[in-house]
Amino acid sequence: MQIVLVRHGATDWNLEHRCQGSSDRDLSEVGVRQAEEIARLLRAEKLSAIYASDLKRARRTAELIGQPHQLPVRIEEKIRELDHGKLEGLSFNEIKANYGDFLTRWRTEPAELQVPGGERLIDVAERAWSGLNQIVERHERADNIVVVSHNFPIVGIVCRITGTHLNNYRDFHLDPCGVSRLHCDDAGRWQVTHINSKEYLASGAKQE
Repeated sequence: MQIVLVRHGATDWNLEHRCQGSSDRDLSEVGVRQAEEIARLLRAEKLSAIYASDLKRARRTAELIGQPHQLPVRIEEKIRELDHGKLEGLSFNEIKANYGDFLTRWRTEPAELQVPGGERLIDVAERAWSGLNQIVERHERADNIVVVSHNFPIVGIVCRITGTHLNNYRDFHLDPCGVSRLHCDDAGRWQVTHINSKEYLASGAKQE
């Protein structure tokens, strides 16, 4: 089974470098163009299903990818972004000014650190892994499935498969509409074959 993991396209808060989390922002014009380019690149692939988190930016990205295939978007809430609690909507400078102690700890040991008013990264990684496996159980091993999610669920999944500690999640950078590919064989063994592929940039979609 092939899983095409796509981070959603850019929103206005991505472009403004604001903490987004579970805030339900829609795609910006840039994000729409990015998603349209991913749809173009995946047009030739035979897709079995498309899943997205319940947040607008992921759903809209998935809808644009699914249009050429006439596939409906199936919602999986377990792959939604980490709830950033009191940090949502804040810029990096605002977080540094108001939550400096938290930011210092996050830089070194983020895995089990509770975001103020939000979630822990380790819990997000666990629910995302659970959600991915529930998706896999619904399909045949030969299927090719697109899953549109968010930064922390995707890096949590990649860390799990590669044996990377969540404290080192920054080893895997994901751009808006970056594409990662996973393979699950008949024995249930997982492999990451691509991380953050950005072929769509070659056709002129603006990267932020």
